[in-house]
Amino acid sequence: MSNVINNPRNGCALHGALQTVQEIEGVVPVVHANAGCGVINYLANSVSGSGESRYSGFAIPGTAAQERHVIFGGASRLREQIKNTIKVVNGDLYVILNSCESAMVGDDIDAMTREIVEQGEPVVDTLIAGFNGGSHYGYEHVLADILKSIDGVKKSDLEKDGRLVNIFGIVPQKDPYWQGNLEEIRRVLAGVGLKVNLFFGAYGGVEDLLNAKNAAVSVVFSRWGELPAKVLKDKFDIPVIIESSLPTSVDDERELFERISEIISIDAEVVDEFLNDEEKYLRHYLNRIREDISTYDLGKRAVIVGDEEQVLRYGKLFKDLFGSRIVSAVSTDTPKKDEEHETDNSELLKSIAENIYITSDKKDIADIIKRSHAEIVIGSSLEREIANNNEALLLEQSYPIYQKVFLNQTTAGIKGQVELVQNYISIVKEAAFDKKNNLKNYLKSVKGGETWHELSQGKSFIKNLNSTTESQTRAYTLAQK
Repeated sequence: MSNVINNPRNGCALHGALQTVQEIEGVVPVVHANAGCGVINYLANSVSGSGESRYSGFAIPGTAAQERHVIFGGASRLREQIKNTIKVVNGDLYVILNSCESAMVGDDIDAMTREIVEQGEPVVDTLIAGFNGGSHYGYEHVLADILKSIDGVKKSDLEKDGRLVNIFGIVPQKDPYWQGNLEEIRRVLAGVGLKVNLFFGAYGGVEDLLNAKNAAVSVVFSRWGELPAKVLKDKFDIPVIIESSLPTSVDDERELFERISEIISIDAEVVDEFLNDEEKYLRHYLNRIREDISTYDLGKRAVIVGDEEQVLRYGKLFKDLFGSRIVSAVSTDTPKKDEEHETDNSELLKSIAENIYITSDKKDIADIIKRSHAEIVIGSSLEREIANNNEALLLEQSYPIYQKVFLNQTTAGIKGQVELVQNYISIVKEAAFDKKNNLKNYLKSVKGGETWHELSQGKSFIKNLNSTTESQTRAYTLAQK
C-alpha cells in the first residue's frame, strides 16, 4: 500500500521538467497533457516568490487533452498543437513534455517529433511522465534528453572552449535563491578567468545548450545534476566534477578552484588575488556585526529542513559560524543512491547532524521538530506553524517560501554567507525585541503595590521574564510606583 504525503513540497516529474525548460531563455515548452497539469504547476509555484517565467500558467502551449484523446490516442492532437505553436510563438527551441495520460495510452511522441524535425523545425522531446518521479527527477532528465538530441535539430558554429564550465545541479524553483546562486557561481568562476554555461536565469539560454558540448568540464553542485553531466561525458568526453553542495566560504571556493585546476589551467596568482579580495569582503561585513554576534545567543539547537544540498550547505555554515548543534536534518528530495547517481552523501550528512531523516511529509516533519526541542528551524513556510507551536524561531531558506520575493538574492559563495548571517541575526534580534516589549507590556499591566518577591512568584511572570535580569525588572517596577 502506498503512503499518502501530507502537504508535499515537490511536484511530479512533468512539473520538474516544465519548470526547468520554462527558465531557459529561447525555449518554448509544449505540454502534451490535460489542461490541469500546467496550471497546477503554475499555482504551486506562483506563491513561492521567484516570479514568473515568460511561458507559465495559462500561457503555456499545450494540447489540453480530452477524454477522447485518452481513449483513442492523442498523437494527431499533438501534431496539430506543435504546428500551431511554431506558427504563433517565436522560439529558438521547442520542447515537447510528456504526461501520465499520453504515456499510459502509448502516444508515439518520438514519431511526432521526428516528423516536425524533418520539416526543419528545432524540436526535441522528453518522454518522462509525471509518475516517473519528482520535480528533481524531471529537471535532470529533461536536460539530459535535450543534450542528447539538440545536435541533431539545431546547427551551431560554436567551437571548443578550453575555459568554459557547464554548471549543473541548481534546480530552478526548488531553491528559492536559485537565480542569485547561479549568478554568484558565475561571479566566482569569472573572477579567476573562467567562462560559464548557466543554462538558466539572466545569463542562460539556448546557446548554452548548444555550447555545452564545447565545455572543458562540467561542475555538478548536487546529485541532481549528475545525469546531464554524464550524457556530456559519454557523448563528448567532457570531465565531471561533483560537489556535495554549493560553496559558502573562501575555503570552499579555494577547494573548487583546486579541483577545476586539475582540468583547466588557472593562474595561481589570479586565484590568490581573487581569494584575498573575497576574504577582505567577508571580513568587512562580519566585523560590522561583531557586536551582534557577541551579544546574542546564535549557537542555537537547530533543525534543518530542505533538499539534501541545502541541508549540507546550511548545516556546515551554522556549525562553523555560530557553533550551532544540528540535532536533526530532514532531506525532502528523497536522496537515495541508485543506478543513475554515483553520489552518496550519507556519511557527510552524519557529520553535519545528529539525526538524519528522509521525508517530505508535513506531519512527519512536525513530529521530528517537536521531538528535537529545536530553538531554530531552518526550513520553509510549511514549518511556520510547527515552529510557532514549539516556540522555536523559523529561518525560511528552503522551498516553498510564501511571504517573500526572491530575484537575485543568493546563499552561495561569500555573498551568500553574508546574506544568511544578516537574515539569521535579524530574526534573532526581532525575537529578542518582541520578548522585551512583551515583558514591558506585562509589567505595565501590573497594579501598583507588588514587591519584587510577590511578582516573581507568579508563573506567568516567570514565563514572561525570559532573559531579563532581576535587577532590571526590580528597577522598572519601582519606577512605576
